[in-house]
Amino acid sequence: MKFVALNMTIAALVLAGSFSAICFADYRSDVDELHRTLAQSVRVSLKNPRLTPEPLAGPDTQEAEGEGTHEFGVPGAAEGTAPDGTEAPAETVPPSGEDGAGVAEGNDPQTSPSPTAPSIGAFEEEDGQAEPSADAADAGAAPTDAEGTWAPPQIGGDGERSVPIASYYVSGNVVMQLAARSTATVPESLLLSALPAVAQSSADWGYLADADLYFAKREAGPDLIVSFADGAAADGWQSLAVTLAVGGVGALAVLFLLNLAFSRWALTPVQQAWTQQQQFVADASHELKTPLTVILANNAILREHGADTVASQSQWLESTQVEAERMQGLVTDMLDLARAGALGASPARDELDFSRLVEGEVLTFESVAFERGIQWESTVEEGVRVRGDSRRLQRLVGILLDNACKYTEPGGRVAVALRTEERAAVLSVRNSGEPIAPADLAHLFDRFYRVDKARTHDAPAGYGLGLSIAQDIAQAHKAPLTVRSNAAEGTVFTLRLPLN
Repeated sequence: MKFVALNMTIAALVLAGSFSAICFADYRSDVDELHRTLAQSVRVSLKNPRLTPEPLAGPDTQEAEGEGTHEFGVPGAAEGTAPDGTEAPAETVPPSGEDGAGVAEGNDPQTSPSPTAPSIGAFEEEDGQAEPSADAADAGAAPTDAEGTWAPPQIGGDGERSVPIASYYVSGNVVMQLAARSTATVPESLLLSALPAVAQSSADWGYLADADLYFAKREAGPDLIVSFADGAAADGWQSLAVTLAVGGVGALAVLFLLNLAFSRWALTPVQQAWTQQQQFVADASHELKTPLTVILANNAILREHGADTVASQSQWLESTQVEAERMQGLVTDMLDLARAGALGASPARDELDFSRLVEGEVLTFESVAFERGIQWESTVEEGVRVRGDSRRLQRLVGILLDNACKYTEPGGRVAVALRTEERAAVLSVRNSGEPIAPADLAHLFDRFYRVDKARTHDAPAGYGLGLSIAQDIAQAHKAPLTVRSNAAEGTVFTLRLPLN
């Protein structure tokens, strides 16, 4: 679980860092696009003489005549000057408002505003609810072409991005919206606070937090051209962040389940190996304990009868010799198991004549079978060549033949056969006798596992390590070793070794 927790923590940190970088990149992309669009707007408004200013809608001009105006912070600005340096329309005069500030309006019907464009920027608060400024609907100037007709923004192809832009021309106390460059308008009350902030800013572009507006400005002599864009135009990263957060949580949940499943799957062999190791130590200790106990007892008897002759104590000496040989055999088998485990991944791959190797082992055990009264049959195909470790393969074949002789009753039958089949050398060792129960077959290759009921009463004692050693050698050579047992055919061990 600690590994899973560490893995999940690392994954969460990686996802959080990646998503933050994506959101920041998206935000910077939107801001850079706004900067480019606003800068292009003020640049074109400055250079294109066809983009004539349109006076903003406001109170009646005659009522506004001579009343107080609002200084927008453009020092030395000349009133009534157009962006191209020409004199502004004579009928455009600064109107007044309830707060003593106003924007210019013209009485000429041909220069009156086009249909209302959407307002951008912050809203005023009334009674706890966000409402647009009361002047927002009257202050809009929709985009028009050079003839003064409605000209919607173009999208796609080489057209400009449809980002709501509100462009204004400021000359002294006169503020006029550039209708041909505007696709939106700023509420008048918000404009009165935004323009002084823009005029006082030393940067050519920036963000007004109070108004939630991005701006770009360009000086036209003593006058000023300003373009505004709503702050929401750069807030696309917020919805992206929510989407990524939801997706990230889902991905982490799936990753957690996968980690949990894979960790259990990966730990299963480790748990099995640990259990087998514990069982091996316990079984080896038990097997070594018996001969050591006998040897120590024999030595104690010899010491008590130290004055007796060696001949009179021969039985104790012979018993000690037998137990010492048994213990030597056990230690040898354990060393073979250790070597098989250490070399299992990379055994020698020498080319060898497997037919001759099997024939040699068959001849060795033929005399053993004769002494025990066992019928011995062998059928070995000539010229079967494989790659492998000849010493370890010889040990494997010897274990199978010894096991067959050991557990075949007198008068029984052992049949050894070697043949080629589907690019494999197939060695089968069959012996008659009482079949092994299916429950025992599953554990036959386990270390120290013995099936006492499958043995003859006069069979020499073993330690249950031989078949385990044979299985390790077979696995090292990528050669499946299987066993089947029934009353009709007896017990059959089959080895399939890949041909050279």
